[in-house]
Amino acid sequence: MQSMNLVKVGFGVLLICFSAGCHRDRERAKEQPIDVTALVPQCASVAECEAQCASDRPASCVAAGRLYEYGRGVPADAARAYRLYAQACDKGYAGGCYNAALSLEAGKGVARDPDKARALYQKVCEMGSKTACARAEEVE
Repeated sequence: MQSMNLVKVGFGVLLICFSAGCHRDRERAKEQPIDVTALVPQCASVAECEAQCASDRPASCVAAGRLYEYGRGVPADAARAYRLYAQACDKGYAGGCYNAALSLEAGKGVARDPDKARALYQKVCEMGSKTACARAEEVE
């Protein structure tokens, strides 16, 4: 029974991923990074995400950041999203570092800083992300 539940969860994440556009071309994937915290809810509201973030749960920082970045349930606030991503990164969470790097690379919610973006991509690369390794080399 437990293995059947794992299959259902795996299929559910795959279905969510497909719905979110994971299958689309590489260029679009660069613009809309996939973060597991966006696929698996960590909290029920922005306030709860921020409370969990303050309680040393960096995945919740990223979840709150994504809500602010895309204006889901709250007014869009790219600067606040960046601060939440940076907070998660400071706690050693790769998803926070990656999203902070994207913000820095694009100048979204923060002044554009390709050198800092490259350094954060490299940090995530060293955590084991091949995608971040490639991004570190592509930053202009």
